[in-house]
Amino acid sequence: MIAYRSDAFSPSSFGTRRDTMTCMAKGRRSSLRKTIQGKSSEGGGGINQLGGPQSGAAKKTNWVPVSGISSMNDLPQEENSVKVVDTMAKVLTNIATNPTGAVSVVNFAGNTYCFSSSCPSCKFPMIKATVLPPNEETEDKNPRVTCDFCKATYNIKTGAVLKESSPTGLVGGIVKGLFSAKEKEPLPTYDLGEKNGQVLINLP
Repeated sequence: MIAYRSDAFSPSSFGTRRDTMTCMAKGRRSSLRKTIQGKSSEGGGGINQLGGPQSGAAKKTNWVPVSGISSMNDLPQEENSVKVVDTMAKVLTNIATNPTGAVSVVNFAGNTYCFSSSCPSCKFPMIKATVLPPNEETEDKNPRVTCDFCKATYNIKTGAVLKESSPTGLVGGIVKGLFSAKEKEPLPTYDLGEKNGQVLINLP
């Protein structure tokens, strides 16, 4: 005669197995959640951002290689000398005014900043723009950049419009009167970063 163990299907045994299965399910959900979070942060991880401490609200991350810069050595080394770099990024390309998706890059006080290749006020190139030290308007944190033609001045990090840094002069006054917008728009700025020696730009 065969003896059967009734405790295999006893309520206490079933409860133990159910608790074990619940813990396993929670473990799988936790692991899946970590995996999803890890994937959602890909593209921004391991990137050393240039341009000094980050300020303000976090920007959406859309890091892509800069076509016109092959390595960190291609970044401007000379202080306060604006360099125009082609990105070939579609979001920055304009067939009429910016066919190569160019941006301005400048080194100031050991930090590298990136902004629009043209002034949003007068539409002239920013190749001769001047970078100025921080002041009260930028809370003594971010440098300022001023257009050489119309003297429109911006926060180099946020692009916010600031007070003009200097008189426009005769030529600048004529340019400003002809081309400068009455309501100045913010200067488009872009974060630059480095990963494994490659320079990246954070596009909108």
